[in-house]
Amino acid sequence: MERYGHGGDRWTAGEMFGRGADAFVDFSANINPLGPPDSVVRVLQEALEDKGAPVLARYPDPRARSLKRALANRYGVPEECLMIGNGGAELIDLVNAAVRPSRVGATAPSFAEYEASARKRGQEIVYLPTGEKEGFQPEPEALSKWIRSVDLAYLGHPNNPTGLTVPYGQLLAAAEEAAVAGTVLVVDEAFLDFVSDGEARSLLSRLADFPTTLLLRSMTKFYALPGLRLGWGAAHPDWIRRIEELQIPWSVNGLAQIAGEAALSDGAFENVTRRWLAVERCFMMERLRELPGALLVPGEVNYFLLKLEAPPLGGTGASRRLQQALGERGILIRDCSTYPGLDDAYIRVAVRSREENVHLLQKLGEVLGKGEIF
Repeated sequence: MERYGHGGDRWTAGEMFGRGADAFVDFSANINPLGPPDSVVRVLQEALEDKGAPVLARYPDPRARSLKRALANRYGVPEECLMIGNGGAELIDLVNAAVRPSRVGATAPSFAEYEASARKRGQEIVYLPTGEKEGFQPEPEALSKWIRSVDLAYLGHPNNPTGLTVPYGQLLAAAEEAAVAGTVLVVDEAFLDFVSDGEARSLLSRLADFPTTLLLRSMTKFYALPGLRLGWGAAHPDWIRRIEELQIPWSVNGLAQIAGEAALSDGAFENVTRRWLAVERCFMMERLRELPGALLVPGEVNYFLLKLEAPPLGGTGASRRLQQALGERGILIRDCSTYPGLDDAYIRVAVRSREENVHLLQKLGEVLGKGEIF
């Protein structure tokens, strides 16, 4: 299922389980089930219905200047400190290309693209363990030492797949350490929009104090736009120029640019999403804790990491077997054995609508209760 290193691959699931790609309830991808916002759908429809569909017939702005202005106004960041990308994955790869590191740091576990971008360039990966032993958080002394040991370091905030944020004081200390050491620190805030007080936990307002720190955001998760691919980043203008020089022309299409502007202005959608998540996250947390044979990592966002408790004998391949059992029932989950630092005892599930969440919980209880996976 994780053939391409990510969740959300309904096509591979269809091949595996003999179903159509749209015949699954997908808990393997952490996308807002409420979106995309109606305002975004409207602006896209209007653009496509415009005579001659210029949004399709003309080249898009190669620097997405209108979207940059909207981001600058929304977050109080100078336009020259902003960059727009074809999703977070493009920005991760562009940062690597601009920094040209010999040693790349990634926490274990963390998002697969950090490692993938480094490996295709033959760069050494230096892992910082943040697993169960460490409480799924970086230890302060180890974090400082790790930052000094690499040229480029990635911190997920919130982290994927744990859903945990880095304590703000520790984040500040990491940025200060990176500035002193000359290490480029990338704080990946792709899921920070799902945290109710996320902006208060971001370094965005302090970015001018940390010239070697870059922040990355995604607009595809919170606003449910993965099919359009849209992300943005903030950094010192020198870094923005270096990164944009390496970006291919028109990597961000015209539809994505106007969708991004509409999404940023839709405060009502943001409020509805946060109200939905506050309710459904608590519901899922309580029910998942009641499941037999599973331990919950209580993240802060729209997904949960679960550890499957194997019996004293056996249990090898539990995550893959649970994925198989649920896939046969039309449900997709993320097998987290592919994450460095995790093994085949771990899975990740997204938070979706109440009806879908109840369906997942019923099937999980059915499979785990019967002990089918062990």
